[in-house]
Amino acid sequence: MEERASYTTIEAKEIMNWKEGKIQVLLVDSDPVWQQRIVSLIDTEPDMNIFHIAANKESAVRASVQLDLDVIILDLALNSSQQEGFDTIDEVMKLKPLPIIILSLLDEPEVIVDAILSGALNYITKINYADVINAVREAYRGQSSLHSDVASIIRNEIGLVKRKELHRMLTTTEKEILQLIGWGYKQPIIRELLGITSNTMKTHVRNIIRKFNARSIHDAAEKAKRRGLYVQQDHITS
Repeated sequence: MEERASYTTIEAKEIMNWKEGKIQVLLVDSDPVWQQRIVSLIDTEPDMNIFHIAANKESAVRASVQLDLDVIILDLALNSSQQEGFDTIDEVMKLKPLPIIILSLLDEPEVIVDAILSGALNYITKINYADVINAVREAYRGQSSLHSDVASIIRNEIGLVKRKELHRMLTTTEKEILQLIGWGYKQPIIRELLGITSNTMKTHVRNIIRKFNARSIHDAAEKAKRRGLYVQQDHITS
């Protein structure tokens, strides 16, 4: 498909495809079929249009800098290279940060998380490509609600990261104390179960409260449970 605009010698507002008052979208996709599909979708909307189409990183970065754009729709797998898509995000964000919506066939959780962490505002799989219209409007307004395709994945990954951080933050004994406190065991019982002295127990409790910025050891145990350190036990045998 032909590029929508030549922008090397003239100002963006003088280009035929620029339509005043509309959200100006840069489409970055190397597949001609998908190019046509997204153009047909976007250009029928009264408040937006595809200003330019780029099929590779170089064209996308150049357009993002030289054209008067509002939103970018980007397929990560440019010319079958996932890395080229990520490189495009990195370079655009460095040179002229614009809201980037990923529209891709790739649906692996790791890819989705990496795209959001790289700076993409939203991620939509191409099976739900029609939803990109609402995403463009939200991006233009500075909103960042994640599409349902990826919201649960992002939440799960964030939870996993928090649990990993929690495990790195705490010693083995501190984890055991928090779990037992959360299960309702009293500190004298915990000392016996773990074979530690009263002073050692107090030291661990102080450290746990400090690490969680908590009001008490019970407050810390509640925070640890919410972050997935342990699950609630139904019956206590102590």
